[in-house]
Formats: sequence, C-alpha cells, structure tokens
Amino acid sequence: MIKPVLMVVTAQLLLAMCAFGQQQPEQARAADDYLSRLPRSLALKENGPHRYLFTCDYFYLDTLGNLTRKERVTGQYTRGLPDANARWNNVRIAAARGFDDRFPEGELQKYMEGFTYGPSDQGMFNNEFFRGFPAIEVKTKNLVWDTFAFEHFAWNYFDKLELNQVYRTLSQPEDVPLAGAGTFQNHQIELVWIGISRRNNKTCALIQYRAFFNKLNVSVANMSFQGRSHYWGDIWLSLDDKQIEYATLFEDVLLEMKMPGQQNKQLLNPFRQATFEKIGNGEEPKRTAGH
Repeated sequence: MIKPVLMVVTAQLLLAMCAFGQQQPEQARAADDYLSRLPRSLALKENGPHRYLFTCDYFYLDTLGNLTRKERVTGQYTRGLPDANARWNNVRIAAARGFDDRFPEGELQKYMEGFTYGPSDQGMFNNEFFRGFPAIEVKTKNLVWDTFAFEHFAWNYFDKLELNQVYRTLSQPEDVPLAGAGTFQNHQIELVWIGISRRNNKTCALIQYRAFFNKLNVSVANMSFQGRSHYWGDIWLSLDDKQIEYATLFEDVLLEMKMPGQQNKQLLNPFRQATFEKIGNGEEPKRTAGH
C-alpha cells in the first residue's frame, strides 16, 4: 500500500523539477533583456507633482579627521507643478557637536519657503536667481544645485549609457559660477549604468556618477577659500516613468581658508553626505483657509 503513494509523490516532484527547469531560462532571458540596454524610447512622464525629502549632513573636520561640529540641512522639494515649476518648502538647518549627537528640528529658513522656479533654469548659477538669500549662506543654494545635478545626470545622458561602460560628459574641465561667490570647476564627470534595482516598488536603472579632482574658489564675507572637491553618488531612475526614485551624494572637500587681516591660511576638510528620497506623487494636497 505504500509503494503507489511513493510513486505518485515521486512523479509530482519530477514534474515540479521539470517546470522549475523550464522557468529558469525565461527568468534569465528577462534579466538579460533588462540588462541588454536601457529603453531609448522611455519618456519622462509628469503625472502630477512629485515630492522629495532632501537631507544633507555637513561634517566639519580637521585634516586628521577630528570633528569640530556638524550641520544638517533638510528641505521638501516638489517638481512637476503647473508650468513645469519646482518649489521648496520647510527648509531647515540644525547643528550638533559630536558624531553620534542627535540633530534638533532645526531653524526654518523663511527666505526659502515657497521658493519656486523652473528646474532647468540655467540662471540658477547667477546671483540674481537667489535674491533674498543671505550672501554667506551656501548650504541652501546647494539644495538647488544638487537637485539640478541629479536631474541633469539622470535625464540628459540616459540614452548614451551602456552597462558597466564609463560615459564622460565633458570634453574639457568646465567652470560653473556659484551665484557671484566664486567658481567650481568640474574636472571630469563620469556616469556609469551599473545595473537594475528596486525602489518604491518600481524597477529602476541604477546610475553611478563621480567627479574627482575638481577645483573650488569661493569668496564670501571677506573670507576666501581655495581647494579641491571629490563628489560621487548613485541615482535610482524608474524604468516606468523615468522619475528619480532615490539618489545619494557624497562630497569630500579640502580647503585653504584665509581670514581678513590674517596672513596664515587654515586648512579645513568639510565632508557631506546626502539622500534625496521620494515621499509622494500625484495631486497636490488641498489647503484649507488659514493653511
């Protein structure tokens, strides 16, 4: 009475193994299709506003890696508004001392509340663009420039990327004005499509960007800074609507700082790390009177 049962179970196992063996090539083909090339016809779909939380931590170090203080800049960024505009809200700056110290909520930067512009506006590198911003405050301007960089890297070179192949965006070093405060020279920007990943339940192309040996020359409030910057990070770009689902940024800066009336220069090593996280999309929430 046992043998027929065993024969049935054995037959079921064999059928299951055969079915599994048949599925494997299909799964392999699907993976190969995803990794063969990026879809050249993929268009950016602006299906309502897309909202993000940008969080950037600044660590101020000496040349031995000792922390003197740290700051956190956060802001809510919304793109895909009417007339293709983008807007910033609830931008705050918080400070703390030690590596493990928690940040407080931070002080609201009122001058940036509701700051609205066209996200592809090249004028954002001019001083007039930031009318009303404190001249000495660069960190909030960095929110605008960093977001522009994420979108520029994600969309302007998408159809030129091949898997694991380095694509260089510059033929020679390029100086970028910093809204009247100096210049940042991109020595060479490299993009690499390194694979397929998942974010927010969407299949995404994972794109790495990196730029090393960049020169920095800034003058603010009678202080001058000269130095170099290395920056790099990753971008998760949806293969459904071409929207950015997530991005990271790391930047290591070494500066010589000269104070007014002093001959000697001080060495500074600011390091920053940031995340650009999608927190919603679709229609804007309705506002009631008084809000």
